Amino acid sequence: MKKLIAMMMLTIFLAGGTLAALTTAEAAPAGTQVGTHLEGIPKEPLSDAEIKGLLLMREEEKMARDLYKALYEKWGIRAFSNISKSEQQHMDSIKVLLDRYGLADPVGSNKPGEFSDPALQKAYDDLLKKGSLSRAEAVTVGAMVEELDIKDLREEKRKADNKDILMVYENLEKGSRNHLRAFGKQLSKEGVRYTASYLSQDEAEKIMKSSHERGEITDI
Repeated sequence: MKKLIAMMMLTIFLAGGTLAALTTAEAAPAGTQVGTHLEGIPKEPLSDAEIKGLLLMREEEKMARDLYKALYEKWGIRAFSNISKSEQQHMDSIKVLLDRYGLADPVGSNKPGEFSDPALQKAYDDLLKKGSLSRAEAVTVGAMVEELDIKDLREEKRKADNKDILMVYENLEKGSRNHLRAFGKQLSKEGVRYTASYLSQDEAEKIMKSSHERGEITDI
């Protein structure tokens, strides 16, 4: 992940919609919904990699939420407001797993824009600076973050074998694909030709042009 954050920092400086259909419930199961889905899945011992992954994704989802809130306040682009609410649902989904396994929450009492992980703190600060330059840069930042989220979730899925964790990660990735679609629409409105940062250009474009995904993934 540290390597990915470093790559993102480089991309920030090299990289030069409508979301009416998206609801927080469609993006990922959260809160009591997740708890209900997990009731029939037995808890299993956590590996060190699974623990690190949960802690990372909890703060990475917070980074997205805080960043989108700040960019909405700056530019008033509705997609940021809508997706920030969905990112809160993503955070809640991970929090259910932290509580289920008795893990300390890295978010704690941190305020918006504050992170326990220094790499995520730097990522947030640099992305906010870039996104504050213009509307086009702001939406580009949003798409970059969703690409990174998809990439990181895929990496964490490869390290995990607990069914409850995999189910949540699958739903979060689906939500991130929907977010990338929404930002793709907004990029078109802003007249921006987007260059992918973490996915292949072909995959990023295919996701942006494909239909919104609905429903929850409960069968892993």
